[in-house]
Amino acid sequence: MLQCSEGFLINTIMRYSEIINITFEQTLQEAFVNEAGMSAERQENGFVSSIAEAIKNNGGKPINLIAGNETIKGVTGASKYTGRQASGSEPYTDIVLETTSGSFNLSMKGPSAPSLAGGGLRGIQAIIPDIGENFFAAAHKNLLDKGYKAGDKIPDTVGKLNDKDKMLLVVGTEAMGGPIDYMYIGPMEVSYEQDGDTVKINGSLYTSKYYAESKDLYFRLRARRIDQTFDPNAKYSNGSPKIYGKSPSRGDSAGRLVITDKPSSKALLIIF
Repeated sequence: MLQCSEGFLINTIMRYSEIINITFEQTLQEAFVNEAGMSAERQENGFVSSIAEAIKNNGGKPINLIAGNETIKGVTGASKYTGRQASGSEPYTDIVLETTSGSFNLSMKGPSAPSLAGGGLRGIQAIIPDIGENFFAAAHKNLLDKGYKAGDKIPDTVGKLNDKDKMLLVVGTEAMGGPIDYMYIGPMEVSYEQDGDTVKINGSLYTSKYYAESKDLYFRLRARRIDQTFDPNAKYSNGSPKIYGKSPSRGDSAGRLVITDKPSSKALLIIF
């Protein structure tokens, strides 16, 4: 096996990073993003294959699925959702669980998932018009009030959602590739135990309604790329502030708006 020192490896990566005009820190950041995406695929594929295998073990007959405190009876199959949001963004639904009494839409998350619902600004405003614009306007004003100027590196901005809004945004709509019936939260490596037609999987299911009611949820605005900085003059076509400027290395414009239940202690908290 080829051996090399840690210093040699870092210097080599930094040298190549300079050639393609990105920083070493950004290289690592993108690696983590890619790994998160692969982990999500692994979880979804593992869930689908586990359900198929358990049904096969039961002679092709429906199974009763236990995940945490939830039991779903008469499960006949599971498949990955293949649609998109009407806006073209990633859908809310990851897995469709088929049962003898109908189908259920599942949103799959890891135990420390940073975002619980999404769709970006377009998707969010398809459910609650102007909510995203109000948040961006408040975030923009807060940054200016705190003295941030063009070109400054800025922290994430978070704002707590009220009960009505968080319910609408967690459950979603058909246009957003929903609505979500259950949140599935569990390890990226899916496994199960089976006793006849009873199958216990190593994650937990929560109804989307229960999840929204039991959690404090927040908007979280962050940069898409690590080299994006504050641009107080950048705007969307409707006049709302973008907050973030264009990434010098990749050209990404604006930030990314998601919903989270774990805001960073370093984030700027606003009321909107």
